[in-house]
Amino acid sequence: MSKEKIELIENSLISKKIQEYEIYFMDTEIYETEFIKSNIASEREVNKFEYVIRTLSQKGKETGIGIVKGNSLEPKDIDKNIETCVFLSKNNSSSKYYFPKNKSLPQIKTADQDILNDPVGFKKDISEEIKKEIDGHKEVSPTFGRFRLHAQHKYLRNSNGLDLNASKTFFYLEIALKAQENGKLSESWEIEYIKEKEDLKIKERVDKWTKIAQNMLKAKIPKPNQHAIVVFPPNVLKNAINPVVGFHSSGRAYHEKITNLKIDDKVASDAFTLTDNGTLEGALMCNSWDGEGNPHQISDVIKNGIFKNRLYDQKFAIMGNTDSTGNGMRIDDGSVINSISNLEISSGDIAKEDMISDIKEGYLIEKCSWLNPDRFSGSFGTEIRNGYFIKNGHLEYPIKGGNISGNVLEMINNCHYITKEREFSVNSLFPYISFKNLTISS
Repeated sequence: MSKEKIELIENSLISKKIQEYEIYFMDTEIYETEFIKSNIASEREVNKFEYVIRTLSQKGKETGIGIVKGNSLEPKDIDKNIETCVFLSKNNSSSKYYFPKNKSLPQIKTADQDILNDPVGFKKDISEEIKKEIDGHKEVSPTFGRFRLHAQHKYLRNSNGLDLNASKTFFYLEIALKAQENGKLSESWEIEYIKEKEDLKIKERVDKWTKIAQNMLKAKIPKPNQHAIVVFPPNVLKNAINPVVGFHSSGRAYHEKITNLKIDDKVASDAFTLTDNGTLEGALMCNSWDGEGNPHQISDVIKNGIFKNRLYDQKFAIMGNTDSTGNGMRIDDGSVINSISNLEISSGDIAKEDMISDIKEGYLIEKCSWLNPDRFSGSFGTEIRNGYFIKNGHLEYPIKGGNISGNVLEMINNCHYITKEREFSVNSLFPYISFKNLTISS
C-alpha cells in the first residue's frame, strides 16, 4: 500500500518533468497504554503517514534544494507540494549536491516480526507486566506511567534509481514513582527509549527506579570538590559525549572550520575508543541505510585516544571529494543533517563493582536536570538530580542538588576507569566511565 502511495507522488513528479527528485515516505503505527497510579487508564492506537519531497536545481558549481513535507495524497495537494518544492529549489543555492545511487547495503534486523504480527497482544503482555511489578512495590506509590510500542515503515526512492524500504520496532517507557517518609516526599520519574524487547527488563527497571525514589528521601547536598572523580553511567555519558564529540567529528564542522579535532591527533585517553556504528543492533538508530539512502557503516572515530575518521553525509562528502560514511540523518522537518548514527565506546578492563571499590572519594551521578553541553566548546554545568557519594570504595550516601561542571573535550582526556560492562541508552552502547578533575559545587 505504501509503495502505491509513493508511486502516486512519483508519477506526478515525472509528469511535471522533474529530473532530480527524492521521495521519503514513512508509515507509523503507535500502540500505547497509559497508567494512572498502577491502573490502566487508557489505551490508544495511532496510524499516520507523512512524506518529504526534495527536488534539485543544478546551477553550475552550486545546487538549489527544495524540500516540502506533506501528509495528504489528494492530487491537488501533491501538485501544490511539488510546485512549492520546485520554487524553493530554483530560488536558493548551496554547495554542489546530487542524490545517492544504489550501493551494496548491510543486512541487519531492525524489526521484530513477532511484534509486527501481533502488536496489540505484545503491548497487552508488557502492560500487564508493568502493572504487576509496580503493584509488587508497596514501599512506593506510582503516580503515572506510559508504555508505547512504535512500528515504523520507511521508504526512500529517488531519480537515480534508489528504491529502499525498512521496518523498525522500538519502545517508549515512562514511569513515575513516589516515596514518602516522615513528611518528606521524593519522586523518581524516568523515561527511556528502548530498541529491543530483550532490553525492556521491566522488573530490573522498576526495582532500580523504586530504589532511587526511596534513596532520595535521605539524599544530601553533595560535598564540594574542585578536582572530583566522577562516575558517569551510560545514560548520562550519552548526553555529554554525543552532542560534542559527534559534532566535532562531523564533515560539517571540518568544512566550516569549527572543529577542535585533527586527524591522527591525540584527543582522548589511551583506553578511549569511540565508534560510529549505524548497523549496531540494539541501538535506536540501527538501519541498513541512512536518511539519504547511503549505506550505514562502522567508522572508528577515536581509536586508543587518536582521532581517526570524520563522519560525512552526502553534502559534505561531495564538498570533501570523499564518500559518505552513512551519516545523513533525517530530522523532524524532513531535512537531512550531518550527524552521528549510533555511538559505541569499547569496553574497559575493570568491573563496575571493582571500579567503585577502588575510588577513595568520588561521585556516581545517576541523573542530571539537563546535561546540555555547548557543542562548540564542550563546556557544561548542570544540577545533580540523583546520585551517590563514594567513600573508601562504597556508596556512602545518596546525593541530590548541587551542580556538576566540566568540559567534555577535556573529560575524554581524563578517563580514570572504563568498565567492562556496557549498556544501551537510546542510540549509544557505552560503559561506565570515571573521570578526573570535574567540579562539584553545592
